[in-house]
Amino acid sequence: MKTLHLPYAEIYITNVCNLTCDGCNRFNRYAFKGWQSWSDWKDIYQKWGQELHIDCISIMGGEPMLNPDFYQWVQGISLIWPTSMLGIASNGTRLHLHHKLYSILLDNRLIVLKISMHNKMHKKELIKKVEDFLTRPLRYQFDSTRYRESLSITDVNNVTVKVEHNWWFHQGAIVTDEDSGKLRLHQSDPIKAHDICHSKTCHHFDKGRLYKCGPAALFPEFDKQFALDLTESDRQLMLSVPSIGIDDTVEQKIRFVQQIDEPIPQCKFCPEEYYGKQIFAMIKKK
Repeated sequence: MKTLHLPYAEIYITNVCNLTCDGCNRFNRYAFKGWQSWSDWKDIYQKWGQELHIDCISIMGGEPMLNPDFYQWVQGISLIWPTSMLGIASNGTRLHLHHKLYSILLDNRLIVLKISMHNKMHKKELIKKVEDFLTRPLRYQFDSTRYRESLSITDVNNVTVKVEHNWWFHQGAIVTDEDSGKLRLHQSDPIKAHDICHSKTCHHFDKGRLYKCGPAALFPEFDKQFALDLTESDRQLMLSVPSIGIDDTVEQKIRFVQQIDEPIPQCKFCPEEYYGKQIFAMIKKK
């Protein structure tokens, strides 16, 4: 029996994205570089698979289909956690280049492709990509909740692609100073920021380490590439984001997972109030 359990966890495989989504909470609207090779991290995730059960996993970025090892990540994670639901979170813009993915979805019904639509002007184009990816005839099911609308498209082989209408974002952790143009982080009440946070249960693996959430995991690497405008004390706080690694003790892992849904001091770097707006993401020129 495995020692640890999480209802949900994200496995982050690339900083690189081809869209410009204002407010992206993984900071991928910027020219954020770096992707993770499957061979570099597979042994660590295999060890995690022996200790940790995850009900539902999401492979994400950035745009995961831009990772050269994309298929190795999908197949590798599905083998390590064979009974877990595995979602692939993509913007769908490169779906026409990944026909091999169809056979993977056909062979393993626990793997689900989820397409996030970040510009309502691209709706017809993106749905056409999904329709061409699947095998006709197709069935359509529209769902609507308080926070999200989605269209599930299922083909003759019962392969389903879920298209989520995500063209309404609130601001992320990165703030651009109007006068200097420098990038900084919020200065929020961490309890208030945690209370409204949409990511507080989106626990996040990055480079084999488990973090409370994606933004906290990515702060140090983003700072290294873009030099955030921070006080020295805030930089030290940002660099000391709590995480757990496979080589930590069983007791440390249990304690971390037990406390993972609680606020952390680094929550101050995210907004304590949300201001949403419609976004019109475009393909990056480079």
